[in-house]
Amino acid sequence: MEEQLSIAQTSQKFNIAASTLRYYEKIGLMDPVEKNASGHRIYKEKDFRRINFIKTLREAGVTVEQIKTYVDLFHEGEHTIPQRKQLLIEQLHLLQKQADNLLHVIDDLKDIIQNYEDTLVKREMDQRRKNRT
Repeated sequence: MEEQLSIAQTSQKFNIAASTLRYYEKIGLMDPVEKNASGHRIYKEKDFRRINFIKTLREAGVTVEQIKTYVDLFHEGEHTIPQRKQLLIEQLHLLQKQADNLLHVIDDLKDIIQNYEDTLVKREMDQRRKNRT
């Protein structure tokens, strides 16, 4: 049987606020979620895949507006595949550039820390020499 979760359970599963899930549905990032007889949303596997997709793109720095563009293109059909792919490729290149920049910053910070350590060791050795005399 297919897993079915309430909005609270889905919110917890993906660590996304329930209000955010409702907002994603309202603006069309997600297809309308089925509701049970009581009118409560019931999230299923297709919803989980979409939420995971949206969450991945958001974590990759894609704006809600860009995701909306992507979803709109998706709904237009297969002829938009090249446009959708290009949107993802552009974001990947941006992330790769940011990662490269971050690696340079990390290397620079390591050098600064090493300089401090070298300076402190030299200072400590100089202090020991002074104390011996």
